[in-house]
Amino acid sequence: MRRFSPGQIIFHHGDPGGLLYIISSGKVKITHATPDGQEALLAILGQGEFFGELALLDNSTRSATAEAIQQTATLTLHRDDFRRFIAQNPDFAMHVLQTMAQHIRRLNGQLSDIFFLDLPGRLARTLLRLAEQHGKVTPDGILIDLALTQTDLAEMTGATRVSINKTLGRFRRAGWVKTKGRRFTILDRDALVNLILISGGSVY
Repeated sequence: MRRFSPGQIIFHHGDPGGLLYIISSGKVKITHATPDGQEALLAILGQGEFFGELALLDNSTRSATAEAIQQTATLTLHRDDFRRFIAQNPDFAMHVLQTMAQHIRRLNGQLSDIFFLDLPGRLARTLLRLAEQHGKVTPDGILIDLALTQTDLAEMTGATRVSINKTLGRFRRAGWVKTKGRRFTILDRDALVNLILISGGSVY
Protein backbone atom coordinates (compact mmCIF):
# COMPACT_ATOMS: atom_id res chain seq x y z
CA MET A 1 0.00 0.00 0.00
CA ARG A 2 1.23 3.49 -0.87
CA ARG A 3 -0.48 6.73 0.12
CA PHE A 4 -0.34 10.12 -1.60
CA SER A 5 -1.54 13.58 -0.60
CA PRO A 6 -3.47 15.90 -2.96
CA GLY A 7 -1.02 17.45 -5.43
CA GLN A 8 1.67 14.83 -4.80
CA ILE A 9 3.38 13.47 -7.91
CA ILE A 10 3.31 9.68 -8.10
CA PHE A 11 5.68 9.57 -11.05
CA HIS A 12 6.90 11.96 -13.72
CA HIS A 13 6.95 11.56 -17.48
CA GLY A 14 10.30 9.98 -18.33
CA ASP A 15 10.81 8.26 -14.98
CA PRO A 16 11.81 4.58 -14.95
CA GLY A 17 8.73 2.38 -14.74
CA GLY A 18 8.81 -0.59 -12.42
CA LEU A 19 5.41 -0.57 -10.71
CA LEU A 20 1.75 -0.95 -11.62
CA TYR A 21 -0.56 1.15 -9.43
CA ILE A 22 -4.11 0.08 -8.53
CA ILE A 23 -6.24 2.79 -6.92
CA SER A 24 -7.73 1.64 -3.63
CA SER A 25 -9.24 5.04 -2.82
CA GLY A 26 -8.98 8.61 -4.10
CA LYS A 27 -8.41 10.09 -7.56
CA VAL A 28 -5.36 10.39 -9.84
CA LYS A 29 -4.91 12.54 -12.91
CA ILE A 30 -2.71 11.52 -15.83
CA THR A 31 -1.10 14.39 -17.74
CA HIS A 32 1.44 15.00 -20.48
CA ALA A 33 3.37 18.26 -20.79
CA THR A 34 5.15 19.71 -23.82
CA PRO A 35 8.69 21.16 -23.56
CA ASP A 36 7.21 24.69 -23.60
CA GLY A 37 5.05 23.96 -20.57
CA GLN A 38 1.66 23.30 -22.15
CA GLU A 39 -0.17 20.45 -20.45
CA ALA A 40 -2.80 18.00 -21.65
CA LEU A 41 -4.97 16.26 -19.07
CA LEU A 42 -5.37 12.75 -20.47
CA ALA A 43 -7.49 11.06 -17.81
CA ILE A 44 -8.81 11.19 -14.27
CA LEU A 45 -8.88 7.76 -12.66
CA GLY A 46 -10.69 6.56 -9.55
CA GLN A 47 -11.16 3.59 -7.24
CA GLY A 48 -10.59 0.20 -8.86
CA GLU A 49 -8.75 1.59 -11.89
CA PHE A 50 -5.06 1.07 -12.56
CA PHE A 51 -2.26 2.95 -14.30
CA GLY A 52 1.41 2.58 -15.10
CA GLU A 53 1.01 -0.63 -17.09
CA LEU A 54 2.66 0.56 -20.32
CA ALA A 55 6.15 0.84 -18.86
CA LEU A 56 5.80 -2.64 -17.36
CA LEU A 57 4.98 -4.16 -20.73
CA ASP A 58 7.62 -2.55 -22.95
CA ASN A 59 10.41 -1.70 -20.45
CA SER A 60 10.25 1.96 -21.47
CA THR A 61 10.12 5.02 -19.25
CA ARG A 62 6.87 6.57 -18.06
CA SER A 63 4.87 8.03 -20.96
CA ALA A 64 2.98 10.54 -18.77
CA THR A 65 2.88 12.09 -15.31
CA ALA A 66 0.57 10.77 -12.57
CA GLU A 67 -0.57 13.10 -9.77
CA ALA A 68 -2.93 12.51 -6.85
CA ILE A 69 -5.78 15.03 -6.79
CA GLN A 70 -7.33 13.71 -3.58
CA GLN A 71 -5.99 11.81 -0.60
CA THR A 72 -5.18 8.61 -2.46
CA ALA A 73 -4.17 5.07 -1.55
CA THR A 74 -2.82 2.64 -4.13
CA LEU A 75 -1.74 -0.96 -4.21
CA THR A 76 1.42 -1.64 -6.21
CA LEU A 77 2.66 -4.58 -8.20
CA HIS A 78 6.27 -4.91 -9.35
CA ARG A 79 7.09 -5.58 -13.00
CA ASP A 80 8.26 -9.18 -12.50
CA ASP A 81 5.21 -10.04 -10.40
CA PHE A 82 2.92 -8.33 -12.92
CA ARG A 83 4.35 -10.27 -15.85
CA ARG A 84 4.28 -13.54 -13.92
CA PHE A 85 0.65 -12.96 -12.92
CA ILE A 86 -0.34 -12.14 -16.51
CA ALA A 87 1.35 -15.30 -17.78
CA GLN A 88 -0.49 -17.43 -15.23
CA ASN A 89 -3.90 -15.68 -15.44
CA PRO A 90 -5.19 -15.23 -18.99
CA ASP A 91 -8.42 -13.64 -17.71
CA PHE A 92 -6.40 -10.90 -16.04
CA ALA A 93 -4.31 -10.47 -19.20
CA MET A 94 -7.52 -10.01 -21.20
CA HIS A 95 -8.74 -7.44 -18.67
CA VAL A 96 -5.51 -5.47 -19.05
CA LEU A 97 -5.85 -5.54 -22.84
CA GLN A 98 -9.49 -4.43 -22.67
CA THR A 99 -8.60 -1.55 -20.34
CA MET A 100 -5.78 -0.44 -22.63
CA ALA A 101 -8.15 -0.60 -25.61
CA GLN A 102 -10.59 1.64 -23.71
CA HIS A 103 -7.80 4.14 -23.03
CA ILE A 104 -6.82 4.17 -26.71
CA ARG A 105 -10.44 4.68 -27.77
CA ARG A 106 -10.81 7.56 -25.30
CA LEU A 107 -7.60 9.24 -26.50
CA ASN A 108 -8.61 8.75 -30.13
CA GLY A 109 -11.94 10.37 -29.31
CA GLN A 110 -10.26 13.33 -27.61
CA LEU A 111 -7.95 13.82 -30.58
CA SER A 112 -10.86 13.60 -33.01
CA ASP A 113 -12.84 16.11 -30.95
CA ILE A 114 -10.02 18.67 -31.11
CA PHE A 115 -10.00 18.47 -34.91
CA PHE A 116 -13.71 18.16 -35.67
CA LEU A 117 -15.73 19.74 -32.83
CA ASP A 118 -15.95 23.40 -31.89
CA LEU A 119 -15.23 24.35 -28.28
CA PRO A 120 -18.84 24.11 -27.02
CA GLY A 121 -19.05 20.61 -28.48
CA ARG A 122 -15.71 19.59 -26.95
CA LEU A 123 -16.65 20.96 -23.53
CA ALA A 124 -20.05 19.24 -23.68
CA ARG A 125 -18.34 15.94 -24.54
CA THR A 126 -15.81 16.34 -21.73
CA LEU A 127 -18.49 17.08 -19.13
CA LEU A 128 -20.59 14.12 -20.26
CA ARG A 129 -17.56 11.83 -20.19
CA LEU A 130 -16.64 12.97 -16.69
CA ALA A 131 -20.25 12.52 -15.57
CA GLU A 132 -20.28 8.98 -16.93
CA GLN A 133 -17.08 8.11 -15.08
CA HIS A 134 -17.43 10.13 -11.88
CA GLY A 135 -21.09 11.21 -11.80
CA LYS A 136 -23.58 10.94 -8.95
CA VAL A 137 -27.31 11.38 -9.49
CA THR A 138 -28.76 14.20 -7.37
CA PRO A 139 -32.20 15.88 -7.31
CA ASP A 140 -30.75 18.67 -9.50
CA GLY A 141 -29.00 16.48 -12.05
CA ILE A 142 -25.72 14.60 -12.42
CA LEU A 143 -23.01 15.88 -10.08
CA ILE A 144 -19.45 15.33 -11.32
CA ASP A 145 -17.83 14.18 -8.08
CA LEU A 146 -14.49 15.85 -8.72
CA ALA A 147 -12.99 19.19 -7.73
CA LEU A 148 -12.27 20.64 -11.18
CA THR A 149 -10.79 23.98 -12.17
CA GLN A 150 -11.38 25.77 -15.45
CA THR A 151 -7.71 25.11 -16.18
CA ASP A 152 -8.38 21.35 -15.83
CA LEU A 153 -11.22 21.60 -18.35
CA ALA A 154 -9.02 23.65 -20.68
CA GLU A 155 -6.31 20.98 -20.56
CA MET A 156 -8.89 18.28 -21.34
CA THR A 157 -10.41 20.13 -24.30
CA GLY A 158 -7.37 21.72 -25.93
CA ALA A 159 -8.60 25.23 -25.13
CA THR A 160 -7.59 28.23 -23.03
CA ARG A 161 -8.94 28.96 -19.56
CA VAL A 162 -10.49 32.23 -20.81
CA SER A 163 -12.41 30.48 -23.60
CA ILE A 164 -13.59 27.78 -21.16
CA ASN A 165 -14.84 30.53 -18.82
CA LYS A 166 -16.89 32.10 -21.62
CA THR A 167 -18.33 28.77 -22.78
CA LEU A 168 -19.25 27.71 -19.25
CA GLY A 169 -21.00 31.04 -18.83
CA ARG A 170 -23.10 30.24 -21.89
CA PHE A 171 -23.92 26.77 -20.48
CA ARG A 172 -24.96 28.25 -17.14
CA ARG A 173 -27.18 30.92 -18.70
CA ALA A 174 -28.89 28.28 -20.83
CA GLY A 175 -29.58 26.18 -17.72
CA TRP A 176 -27.54 23.22 -18.95
CA VAL A 177 -24.89 23.22 -16.21
CA LYS A 178 -24.66 24.50 -12.65
CA THR A 179 -21.39 25.30 -10.90
CA LYS A 180 -20.71 25.58 -7.20
CA GLY A 181 -17.11 26.26 -6.35
CA ARG A 182 -15.11 23.60 -8.20
CA ARG A 183 -18.07 21.23 -8.61
CA PHE A 184 -20.15 20.91 -11.77
CA THR A 185 -23.68 19.53 -12.08
CA ILE A 186 -25.20 18.65 -15.44
CA LEU A 187 -28.79 19.88 -15.40
CA ASP A 188 -29.76 19.10 -19.00
CA ARG A 189 -27.88 16.13 -20.45
CA ASP A 190 -29.97 16.09 -23.64
CA ALA A 191 -28.99 19.68 -24.43
CA LEU A 192 -25.29 18.81 -24.19
CA VAL A 193 -25.77 15.73 -26.37
CA ASN A 194 -27.59 17.86 -28.94
CA LEU A 195 -24.75 20.38 -28.88
CA ILE A 196 -22.28 17.64 -29.82
CA LEU A 197 -24.50 16.51 -32.69
CA ILE A 198 -24.91 20.07 -33.97
CA SER A 199 -21.13 20.46 -33.90
CA GLY A 200 -20.84 17.48 -36.23
CA GLY A 201 -19.81 14.86 -33.70
CA SER A 202 -21.36 11.61 -32.61
CA VAL A 203 -22.20 10.44 -29.12
CA TYR A 204 -20.01 7.55 -27.98
